[in-house]
Amino acid sequence: MPEPLADQGAPDFERAAGVGVDVVGVTAFAAQLDEPGTRFARVFTPGERRTARGGGRSAAGEAQSLAARWAAKEAVIKAWSSTRYGAPEVIDPAAVDLREIEVVTDAWGRPAVRLHGAIADALQGREVLLSLSHDPDADVAIAFVVLQEA
Repeated sequence: MPEPLADQGAPDFERAAGVGVDVVGVTAFAAQLDEPGTRFARVFTPGERRTARGGGRSAAGEAQSLAARWAAKEAVIKAWSSTRYGAPEVIDPAAVDLREIEVVTDAWGRPAVRLHGAIADALQGREVLLSLSHDPDADVAIAFVVLQEA
């Protein structure tokens, strides 16, 4: 019988401070992406756009990738908000630059969140765990975030 794999530092959910989840309809999202002047032109970093176009993806594949990244940004905001229950926001939600929540991938395509600017400052001492998924048949992309104390 094979030996079990060594623990590689699995997340300690006892340190969980907040959770967030978001689901995006890919077709509706893709239609909004194509609209001139929409907010989606300003919410993705160049790296996120490169990743979405990578590997010779079709336009539908690019929209699916960006929809998952949009869901991740929303899930981070929701997880952060859940830590503020009963207290005022740290940053005015209208002033949040969503490019400060960047979805990056490692060499194997596993996603992670990299925070920048005011959001990184506000969430200092916390780490973001991220899971993304998409289902072309269901036409959805989903993100699940756990915000935990570092």
